[in-house]
Amino acid sequence: VAGVLKKTTALVCLAVFETPQEHCFSSLYTKILGALELLPSNAAYRKYTEQITMKMTIVINFKYFWHIIFSKNH
Repeated sequence: VAGVLKKTTALVCLAVFETPQEHCFSSLYTKILGALELLPSNAAYRKYTEQITMKMTIVINFKYFWHIIFSKNH
């Protein structure tokens, strides 16, 4: 519904972040990359999981910045 601002998640009145990408996904992907550093650098799981995580980080950041760029122009 346009014009309605969501104040809570309705889950024990948790606050809703305006930009969840920055808070949720960024911290999650940082934790994943940190955990992968414990694996040998030549491990296939580490290589492929790092690739996927980095791609998702780029996608999330692109969508976030795209929204900022165009929301200022309107």
